[in-house]
Amino acid sequence: MAGCVSRSRGWGGGLACAAIVLLACASATAQSPAADNVSGVVRPEKVKGDALRSAGGVALYLPREFANLLFVTSGAAAGIVENEQVVPRVRDLLFSRDGRIGFFPTLFMETGSSFNVGGRMIASGNNEATSLRAGYGGEDANVVESRMRFARSTPVPMVLSFEGLHDRRTGLGYLGIGQEPTTDPRNRFITPLTQVSYRERRERVIGSLGMRPAPDFEVFLSSSYSQRLSEDLPPGDGPRFDDVFAPGSVPGALRTTKLVYTELALRLDTRDVRAAPVPGMVLEGYAGTSRGVQQEHGRFVRMGARISQSISIYRRTNVLIPKVVIEGTASPSGEPVPFNELTRQPDFRGFNTRRDYTSMVLSLDYRWKLASFIAARLFADAATVAPSTKELSFKGMRYVGGFGFDLYSDNAELARIGLAISEEGALFMFSFGVSPRFGDRQHRD
Repeated sequence: MAGCVSRSRGWGGGLACAAIVLLACASATAQSPAADNVSGVVRPEKVKGDALRSAGGVALYLPREFANLLFVTSGAAAGIVENEQVVPRVRDLLFSRDGRIGFFPTLFMETGSSFNVGGRMIASGNNEATSLRAGYGGEDANVVESRMRFARSTPVPMVLSFEGLHDRRTGLGYLGIGQEPTTDPRNRFITPLTQVSYRERRERVIGSLGMRPAPDFEVFLSSSYSQRLSEDLPPGDGPRFDDVFAPGSVPGALRTTKLVYTELALRLDTRDVRAAPVPGMVLEGYAGTSRGVQQEHGRFVRMGARISQSISIYRRTNVLIPKVVIEGTASPSGEPVPFNELTRQPDFRGFNTRRDYTSMVLSLDYRWKLASFIAARLFADAATVAPSTKELSFKGMRYVGGFGFDLYSDNAELARIGLAISEEGALFMFSFGVSPRFGDRQHRD
């Protein structure tokens, strides 16, 4: 250490000596017994606030994994992802090189119904498109659907479409008509049993024309021919119609009904985009008429209206949505309407088991954007049915509440997952690549 105190080195030598001393001290400290407690951990494994972050991660796990699944496997979602310049190879896998022909899977599952899995093929040109969908959920649960659409943008934007459908469904439930079927005198029960499960075969063709004479105003004219056969389940699988109701007292049961239904609908939609959570108003009114084909029943008229207002809360993509939907069916001749054509409640997100001549559904949603093309929602619905509009009442309404997540493009919903809870039980919903059954009378079950 003598060199360290030599004055001949000046300030430079002093600094060098100081550095040597510090290194020597550090080395001695590292070799001391206390050095055994040094682990290299900068901070403890958990600090204050980690519990809240963990809870947030758990809450977002389901929508995050749901989004990952959809973006990896959905052809429609892959198209959106490609537009955002993210993983474009997914679309290359599901669509042809020129992007005009594609195939992607479909999946539908709901509490109380059969599991259905299949696929959809889409082919498109400059002003036309066609799609073919097939799904299978068992011998009595299958569907085949085809659509062709032709569009032109001048002088008025319009779309002409033709559709065909064949499907079989089983395990459908019929409780009778009315808000409280077990006490409604119109239901002629002959045993203590109050519910029938049945299966149905259905064929349908639809022609429709849609026009947009103004940016926010749309006009729809459509006509369809449909035939349905509602029949009992195989022996031993459940009670038959005639085991629960007086024979012949359920119009349209155990026979094929053939109907032609034509409807005109007008819609005002002031939202910037159709599927994203943005502010705006939707006002729709419609009227239609039906007549039977080679049968005595099936002549009735249907009218309805819906109004909803999306109100921004805090951010533009956080919206509160109150909605009212009212629909009525009437038979001018007084003849009974087939039970499977009576007004139902597809807007009610609980168990859609009530039917009558008039229906009212009140809804309140809070919907917000989680990420690009992903939204979450909390919702509550109240619903009732009655023999006529004058007899609608807020007493005895059914209520349901729940939450869900959906994946969407600017103009369409691509997939949805949700859970609804009511006094009748919990209803789990999951749809993937299947158009939502919202407010469309021609496609209504």
